[in-house]
Amino acid sequence: MEYEESLEYIANFPRFKKEPSLEEMKMLLAEIGNPQEKLKSINVAGTNGKGSTVAMLSSVLSAAGYKTGRYISPYVLEFRERMMINGKMIGKKRLAKIVETVKEKADELLKKGIMLNAFEITTACAMLWFAEENCDFVVLEAGLGGRFDATNTVPEPVLQIITSIGFDHMEQLGDTIAKITAEKCGILRPGCTLLTSPGQEQEALTVMLNKCNELDATFVTGAAGRAKVVFCDVSGMDILVGKTELALSLGGRHQINNLLTVYSAVSILREKHFVIKDEHLVEGIAATRFPARFELCSKKPIVILDGAHNQPAAKVLAANVEEFLPKKRILLCGMMADKGCEAFMEELAPFFEHVITVPVDNPRAISPKELAKIAEKYCKNVEAKENAKEALAFVLENLNDDEALVVAGSLYLASEVRPMLMRYKGNPKD
Repeated sequence: MEYEESLEYIANFPRFKKEPSLEEMKMLLAEIGNPQEKLKSINVAGTNGKGSTVAMLSSVLSAAGYKTGRYISPYVLEFRERMMINGKMIGKKRLAKIVETVKEKADELLKKGIMLNAFEITTACAMLWFAEENCDFVVLEAGLGGRFDATNTVPEPVLQIITSIGFDHMEQLGDTIAKITAEKCGILRPGCTLLTSPGQEQEALTVMLNKCNELDATFVTGAAGRAKVVFCDVSGMDILVGKTELALSLGGRHQINNLLTVYSAVSILREKHFVIKDEHLVEGIAATRFPARFELCSKKPIVILDGAHNQPAAKVLAANVEEFLPKKRILLCGMMADKGCEAFMEELAPFFEHVITVPVDNPRAISPKELAKIAEKYCKNVEAKENAKEALAFVLENLNDDEALVVAGSLYLASEVRPMLMRYKGNPKD
């Protein structure tokens, strides 16, 4: 099997199953030798902040000398971003070989009427690779929810983390914060340690505390109130936690809570006798890179690429836009139709003088005209364009130094336009 064939094979599986369950995933893992049983995992669930938390924590563990696997969903630049070891993506030939191994067993299950989805196939491939490579740690980002997520098959994770909870995937997870949190808490095990990000809503905290009491689990909140912000702008931040100064290149104040969560995760791992020195923490945080997370693509004029695609993320992005960007702002936005477009625009569009809606190359995407009709309720100057790259090229060509452009709404859109932004004249190219 060639690399492109392996991607096509995975893409042909459905996104969701009719009935959520881990049984099919466990059957597939059993067929390929139960690689998940060999993994020392840290499982990360939540609505927003998962990816940044996974990126930071895996970078710190790598800096500490641990062979560390990282699994994220979705990717921005290319599929292989989803599985890395010590910051390096799986090779194309190796991925094709892994997929071929999984395909043989998956096809046998399919003949028996056992249905699988694309995320399960991808997760099985990642777990097999991590096991074959004898990783010391794997940091796993849940794709959807937690209870029935394919990553929730590792028998005894070292640590469970739940980042910021908000409204997303409500058809699958429920229509209240309590219901959504309960699904995320499905990653917990009896006697485990749950670490959650600071700033959680009380409704979410109540569910977490009750679940921890039920499972006799330890509940920890990220180092709330312990950080002194030395510096914070669009390019990143310096934060003093205790006597340790941490420099992070991911911009936006929302990253403070993610960073504090990682700081607390390191403290917990130290208590479990893993060796992570302060210099490893400093080095790992400084080395963290993660595309499309309030990513500064140009300094002058300011151009920001952000993967915000739901209402909670839009609220966070709006706060960063108001604090860090000049008053003259343009939003270029494309979205999935099932991502709460109305609530997203209500949060974000009022902070922009001009909103341009564009298509996203995905069957779930809302049309630019439909998205523009929504945006018009919250911004006076809105226009719909039928080609995202052409619209972006026009904006960049005419953007003045006292203006700012933000591209947001979907990681699929971010993937499409990021190469163009990386070539733009004001790119920092660090």
